[in-house]
Amino acid sequence: MLIDVHCHLDFPDFEKDLDSVIERAKKAGVVAIITAGLNPETNRKALEIAGKYSIVKAALGIYPQYAAEMSDDDVEKEIAFIRKSKPFAISEVGLDATYPEMEKQKKVFEKMIALAKELNIPLIVHSRKAEKEACEMLISNNARKVVIHCFNGKLSLAKEMEAKGFFFSIPAIISHASQFKELVKAVNSTHLLTETDAPFLSAVKGERNEPSAVKEIVDEISEIKRVEAEEMAKIIFSNYQKLFMQ
Repeated sequence: MLIDVHCHLDFPDFEKDLDSVIERAKKAGVVAIITAGLNPETNRKALEIAGKYSIVKAALGIYPQYAAEMSDDDVEKEIAFIRKSKPFAISEVGLDATYPEMEKQKKVFEKMIALAKELNIPLIVHSRKAEKEACEMLISNNARKVVIHCFNGKLSLAKEMEAKGFFFSIPAIISHASQFKELVKAVNSTHLLTETDAPFLSAVKGERNEPSAVKEIVDEISEIKRVEAEEMAKIIFSNYQKLFMQ
């Protein structure tokens, strides 16, 4: 039983063959796929896709780029929509130093943390080049049920977040990206999850990624942890159940 806790099935890359993508995921053993919205338009698409496919769950949020661009009024309207929609998780949200308006990003992120706590659902966090700031905000705002998506910060920071009970979702590029291999070595198996970030972060450069790739991620993690792949899949699925189903 495999899980993909973070992808973007609403992207144009999947317009022509989403049925086939879902079927390939099922054949690979994937039983749950969380597709994340980024803004008002993609949040609604995520809900639509989740309504069509039983294994797909909708996560709704405001991505840092859009947090920097949206007016305060539009942010509040979208928060109201997310609250009313009762999503499976809050995502994709967080901080990204490659975009402007960091203070505005932080204000929106703080609202997203509060919303996840209010709804008692997991928060899946983007933290590109702002890992320390995101960690500090999560801790200071007493965030719970946290998944750090595609973490690329210092291992000492990862250990600090692990101690707070946060989880880390590992992408397909672990096959060739040393930082994710080191992250898996450093973090206990009970704090690991799998993600594809599809259509991005394919193990094969230039190819579209998709949820069926989760199987290869589990294989990579199991090799690093020296655990049979079947056992590692069970551990990761148990982590998913504890975080998302309780």
